[in-house]
Amino acid sequence: MYQSIDMIDAGVSNSDGDESVPSETATNYIDNEVDRRNAAYQWKTFVPSMKNPKEIFKWLITGFSEESKLSDRVVEQNTIKLARMLSLLREYEEIHGIPERGGPKEQLWVLTELCTRLYGSGTPLWVLKPAMSKVAEGLTGSRGADFVLFPRSAIIYLPASLTTATFQMDRGFNIRTVTLVERILVRLSSFTSNTRAVHSVQARSPQVGELIKAARGQSTYFNPQASARREDLAKEILDLASDGTGLFFLINEASKKYGGIVSKDISDSNNKDISNQGIMEIENFWTVEPSIREVFTRLATIEAVASLDALDHLPSTSDMYPTLCIIFFRALSAIGASGLWFKASWQDMIVAGLLAIIVTLVEGSKLWKQERIIFEVIVSFVVGLLAGLVAFSWPEKTCFGAMAVAAVVDILQGFRVVYAIMEIMSKHTMSGGADFLEALLFTGLIAYFLRFGLTASKSILGTASTSVIDDPFNECLAPIDERWFFLLVPLSSLSWAVLFKPNYRDLPLMTMHGILSYVVYWAISTNTDNSGLATFVAAMSVTASAGFLSRFTGRQALGDTITGLYVLLPGSYLAKGLFTSAGSVLDTGLLSNLVIIAVTIGLGGWTGTMLCSPTILGTNKGLLSQFMKRGNDAKRDRHTTYVSKPTDPGRAMLFF
Repeated sequence: MYQSIDMIDAGVSNSDGDESVPSETATNYIDNEVDRRNAAYQWKTFVPSMKNPKEIFKWLITGFSEESKLSDRVVEQNTIKLARMLSLLREYEEIHGIPERGGPKEQLWVLTELCTRLYGSGTPLWVLKPAMSKVAEGLTGSRGADFVLFPRSAIIYLPASLTTATFQMDRGFNIRTVTLVERILVRLSSFTSNTRAVHSVQARSPQVGELIKAARGQSTYFNPQASARREDLAKEILDLASDGTGLFFLINEASKKYGGIVSKDISDSNNKDISNQGIMEIENFWTVEPSIREVFTRLATIEAVASLDALDHLPSTSDMYPTLCIIFFRALSAIGASGLWFKASWQDMIVAGLLAIIVTLVEGSKLWKQERIIFEVIVSFVVGLLAGLVAFSWPEKTCFGAMAVAAVVDILQGFRVVYAIMEIMSKHTMSGGADFLEALLFTGLIAYFLRFGLTASKSILGTASTSVIDDPFNECLAPIDERWFFLLVPLSSLSWAVLFKPNYRDLPLMTMHGILSYVVYWAISTNTDNSGLATFVAAMSVTASAGFLSRFTGRQALGDTITGLYVLLPGSYLAKGLFTSAGSVLDTGLLSNLVIIAVTIGLGGWTGTMLCSPTILGTNKGLLSQFMKRGNDAKRDRHTTYVSKPTDPGRAMLFF
């Protein structure tokens, strides 16, 4: 049984598990959101010299530069931290032995839980897979972990334990969950990098004198008081591994390239006074035994389990956004969709808001948890019926499309179509194709039942309603004054941002990107009369802006990107295209219209990531970034000669 949140906050371990990690370790990168050292991406660490404009430009686009490197002072500090960590690991093993918890089963649980939560919160597949591979390396110490992602499930393979497992996943969108889980992911990934972040930076090899000095400084260090609580010892070990050079970075990366310390290296150094016995002691100090690796992986797993358990005890999104709050913002989003996209009148906007409240109340029922399709069918028919009754009764003042489509814009699947297109473009064809087809069919289903509700309303009103509405799905003829857009656009952007349930502090920037999206669209479509070009440029502007912002702040760009793309109202826009291109049958015109619009938004969003790879889960995985990284890896492989020096079986030499 792991620590409850009360025990974590109090810094007290539970009675049946002395191996628990203290409160600071489990929550310092979850709750302390103002500590910028915990940022997923620290731009000052990765920025190259200002004297090289070419590398600066490259860094702005990709987030990486070959000229970025750690300073000599940082390398020396990291060497001392590493020596301290090895000393504490041996001290922990000597006093407490290898922890009973944190074994392969719990490691597998941590990885599956992280993957499930991130996928269920909206993390794109092209980011999720490489990020989880990095986490698996930091958690188990072995490279080669593989994740095969399917539409509703995934398969994980861990070479460290030769384990293969299948687990279920469901797509959703919750920006706050992404932000919280990201901290755990970055923490684990830092164990296999030479920074506090996910990525490593080029650095020179520690000099032999630095290694000897660091080893000597720890060889006689022993503090019984520091070892009185194993939790404190575990915390210090993991903090040192995260702050400086990670244990598995050296084992998997540096030692592979340079081998280990040998007697000749020390003898040729300036330390002529070192005896043969001293040489062997230093070599043994920088050698990591299998038992030491096992202690570290189990401590990292115990901390990750406690952190995931702590997430379940934090205030939920339903506490942050109560039902009345969600109802208000759903109504506000419907009003905004009606006024901004359908040229609606005030009457249309009010009715759309009221219908959105009905949709939200019906959606909250527990009857639809298993079969959501029943909810979508029923609510679409009810909205179509009520909107039809209003439209046929007051045809001069109301417009069916503005009321009905705006009311169901948040359950339409248009945004999933756009997301699926971007996943297909990132070569996740199976998952993206399945999501695309499902979203397309569900959008058509909702649209048809809206039309069925309209037909039912016409039958209820009888012959008096015939020929009153020529085409109820066209744009309305009595729009509000566009000067109201100065108020409507910010309020609508805020409401759409709230629907993704972020942290409160993320709302201003998410709203800003929503405003940016609509302003760019409106400006281009007004001056060029080309809605396709306007949609493309607006989507590109949002993703590029989110990327640049994440480059300098370290905040993940997913929330800003999703809000900006959603303000383009792909669900509502697709539904509008659906109505105008299709009669009573699902024809090729409808399908082609949906695909064209989705591809336009997807291409625009993807182009923005090429202009500036956004930081998501501490990684920069835009298309151009991946292409350049593959090219750099190939170039480095051609020009680098790796020296492999023999080591004892089962022992890993760290340095050089």
